[in-house]
Amino acid sequence: MSHKLNVSKREGDALGITMGTVVLIEPQGLGDRFKTEFLGMAKGQFIIVRLPRIPGVGDHLYVEKRITVRYMFQGNVYGFESEVLWLQSAPFRLLFLRYPVTVEILNLRKCQRVDCYLPVRVGVGEEDGQYAEYQGMMLNLSCGGCQVVVDAPQAAMPSLAVDSPLTLDFRMIGTDRPVRLAGRAKNITMNKSRMVLGVMFDAVSDGVREGIESYVSSVAEFLTA
Repeated sequence: MSHKLNVSKREGDALGITMGTVVLIEPQGLGDRFKTEFLGMAKGQFIIVRLPRIPGVGDHLYVEKRITVRYMFQGNVYGFESEVLWLQSAPFRLLFLRYPVTVEILNLRKCQRVDCYLPVRVGVGEEDGQYAEYQGMMLNLSCGGCQVVVDAPQAAMPSLAVDSPLTLDFRMIGTDRPVRLAGRAKNITMNKSRMVLGVMFDAVSDGVREGIESYVSSVAEFLTA
């Protein structure tokens, strides 16, 4: 690849994994890997995954066997080295792994994404025609897009479909200058009187992009310091 991979190494507490996440287990020296499911953990002690029903898997998974674990979480690829602590076949098939000291994180996004909590005004429709605005909160932000939540009575919810155009008006923390961005709805989740939108921005001016990247970098540095 012509560009440098955005890989960071962090302490094991930064696993960023949730129950049910699909993980890839690669026993050292095997040259092959298998999929299984993350079930739980005790931080600093062990990780539990499901022991798959693969013929002969026990020949490559035994106590103190070194392994590599990889999985995806929120657009990043996580990987760490570990070793088998225990295998259990009954009453449930479980594989206990040593909790990692460090974890490597490969950011696959073109622009890093950070959590935020910014008031935002969401505009839907054409301003010279049927147009409506809704108050919401921006929950995360990158130079390529964001996630927005809108709370409103069901009858007042914006009428949106995937790829529907919209505008976002908010103030960038640190400069307090108003920012307007055009984008398209990509992920739409409805839950009673709440709508969660994944938004992909259209063309972003250099000035706005620099402001977003500066904000994202400052938040990321603070969170990882």
